[in-house]
Amino acid sequence: MTGLRVAVEGCCHGELDAIYSTLQALAEQDGRPIDLLICCGDFQAVRNLDDLECMACPPKYRAIQSFYRYYSGEARAPIPTLFIGGNHEAANHLWELHYGGWAAPNILYLGAAGVVGFGGLRIAGLSGTFAAHHYPLGHFERPPYNNSSMRSAYHVRSLEVHRLARLASAPDIMLSHDWPQGIARHGDLDALLRRKSFLRSEIADNSLGSPPAAELLHHLRPAYWFSAHLHTKFAALVRHAAEPEQEIPEKHPPKGSSPGTPEPTSSDAAPHVRGRHPATRFLSLDKCLPRRQFLQVLDFPEASGAHEFTYDAEWAAVLRATHELQNLAPAPTALPRGPPAPVTPAEVAAAEAALRAASPTGDLAVPTIFVATAPAHDPGRPGQRGRMPRAAPRNPQTLEYLRRLGLPYDLDLDAVPGPPHGGWAAGGLTPPQATIASEPNPEEIDLDLESEEEVKDNAEAEQNSNLCGSDGRPPLLASLAAVLGPQNPEEVQLDSETEES
Repeated sequence: MTGLRVAVEGCCHGELDAIYSTLQALAEQDGRPIDLLICCGDFQAVRNLDDLECMACPPKYRAIQSFYRYYSGEARAPIPTLFIGGNHEAANHLWELHYGGWAAPNILYLGAAGVVGFGGLRIAGLSGTFAAHHYPLGHFERPPYNNSSMRSAYHVRSLEVHRLARLASAPDIMLSHDWPQGIARHGDLDALLRRKSFLRSEIADNSLGSPPAAELLHHLRPAYWFSAHLHTKFAALVRHAAEPEQEIPEKHPPKGSSPGTPEPTSSDAAPHVRGRHPATRFLSLDKCLPRRQFLQVLDFPEASGAHEFTYDAEWAAVLRATHELQNLAPAPTALPRGPPAPVTPAEVAAAEAALRAASPTGDLAVPTIFVATAPAHDPGRPGQRGRMPRAAPRNPQTLEYLRRLGLPYDLDLDAVPGPPHGGWAAGGLTPPQATIASEPNPEEIDLDLESEEEVKDNAEAEQNSNLCGSDGRPPLLASLAAVLGPQNPEEVQLDSETEES
């Protein structure tokens, strides 16, 4: 199958019904279906009220939303959906799928870090947000979480970045929730500051964004990089230093690809190559609210392959080569010294052979073995209250993936010496070598201290808590242009609006 139409969405915040309705209306309007939906974090795969107890968010803004309907089978995702984690997630659920897997039928989580194929495209991603004091540590958080551990659970760790840095070939698309550090200077900075003036000081001192994501951006050099987190639409073009022997010229540069107008558009033909790219097009999108630019549609006319998710052999080889580095303690992970070494062609071939040998059909397709590991929310039972889970079950999908790779299960949190529940911070306990984790995080806004921007956003969300009208479609569908924004940078200067009304 040739050609792929991909929709990219910013912060989902559990609004699957609204997002799918918007995409279906767009497909009807254009007469062209969407083949794949990518969500850039804050997906909120909340199965029930217990999961809500594990989501870092002020309690007054915790809402069950619509994911549970897709988890239970009441509804089915009409479009194959891929997502990464952000900083508002059910930590217990995503831990079960640490290496990726089906969060619900037709909805695939990429994992704490991961790479998959779809329709001939190679898509990589890094879940969570950066916090310097947790970055070198292991994944020590465990249920029942407290206010500290449910937040640190979504912080990016050095092991996941190390694994992505060991990729020798570039992905076509890279995903992260927060922005790579310094990316704001590669786009229309003045327009960004008109909308988000509170970012001025962080941009000035270059503290805005994730340093590890910036390292991956310049190391992997993907064709596209998509993010969310800051609730605004922003595009940038990063031109990489010349490496003639490694770079692959773009076959179809986008129209109007000047530094001020670098946005990918539906008329662009995305480079479909595995080499490093001379430039990366960055795009961050808003969250799903009426009159907000939370979607972008791209066409990849040269992408060729089945419209199904497939394992990536190189990523599988990386996991096999780094499996012994997994760390579930609040101490620094012992990574190899020096630059991350790429896996060898022999290691990639061995990993691919293992995956094919374990597949009944001998291919690399991700098996559709979704199994519910927790009860789905029942809205017909009034008066329900969530309870913090006491343990993290083994998910059959994770067990099967590790079995196919010939690897032992390594996510049993209670197998690590320490407090039986709650993470190391529970009950005021502080383990050795973890004093760094108790320091305040200068890179992150306290989620309980809401900014004026967040208060405005949350008030708007409450007013639009039922995004679907009597016809089952969100009112924002009255003008799809208001949702998708300018699709051709030659027609409208990117991010030229002074206010998102």
